[in-house]
Amino acid sequence: MGIDFATIAISNDELIPEQLLWRGVLVNAIEDTLITQSDRKSSIIKLEAHDWIINSGEDFQKVCYWSGFTPEHINEKYIQAIKRGDITFNFKQVAWGKYYLQYKLYKKCQEYESKKYHRKRLESLRKVVIEATTAVFTSILISTAY
Repeated sequence: MGIDFATIAISNDELIPEQLLWRGVLVNAIEDTLITQSDRKSSIIKLEAHDWIINSGEDFQKVCYWSGFTPEHINEKYIQAIKRGDITFNFKQVAWGKYYLQYKLYKKCQEYESKKYHRKRLESLRKVVIEATTAVFTSILISTAY
């Protein structure tokens, strides 16, 4: 998907500038899903881009239509890229994603007991991150729950 999609997405001379802009947004999201690094920031960027495409929310749908594509077409091509192994996820990236989701819950907490619970969960997830390998999944990661 990556470079081939980028070439197709921005190589049409008949596109109006706004379509090129929104195609650039799609290309950027797809490039983010191709990230191979497993550090915290890269993993979160990769998984958020993945979720944005897979969830096909309102903003994703608008970007697709504004760029001249249908969300279904982009989603189908994206899932095909995962199945082909062009887009992969490793255990450490997913562990960082789970840690980040828990961190967001922790930050929203107001009550002491709730914060305490989420802090303990964060500590255990941090250990999972440390122990996680960068071995690539053999199964397809299509779920948005990391």
